[in-house]
Amino acid sequence: MSFCRPFGLLLVICASVSLAGCSMTPFQVRGSDAAVEAAKAEGRDMLPRLQPRALGICYSPAFNEPAEVEAEAIYRCDGGRVVQKDEDTFWNGCSLSQPNRINYVCYPPDITKKLRDGEVPSN
Repeated sequence: MSFCRPFGLLLVICASVSLAGCSMTPFQVRGSDAAVEAAKAEGRDMLPRLQPRALGICYSPAFNEPAEVEAEAIYRCDGGRVVQKDEDTFWNGCSLSQPNRINYVCYPPDITKKLRDGEVPSN
């Protein structure tokens, strides 16, 4: 009887510590190939700092609302505009607890400036 009480307490502590790293908030991963290609095609004539980029956000419909996922994408895009390209599940770089990924093209906030014909981008 005296062994069960400390063992049970130890088991609860170990479970709490191991699950503390499991966050259920959406997180960023690499975007899909389709999103990467779309970003490259659309950013061809833009200054490097203004070129769109692909962005993937992993989530779980059981834990995350669509607005929460989109808010994470906008945050990762530094407040710029995000356009959803596609969505996939499994084999996409996401964890098993959050297997779904929405792929976005992220347009930085200053997207209106484009290169003029023949202009060389400055770094």
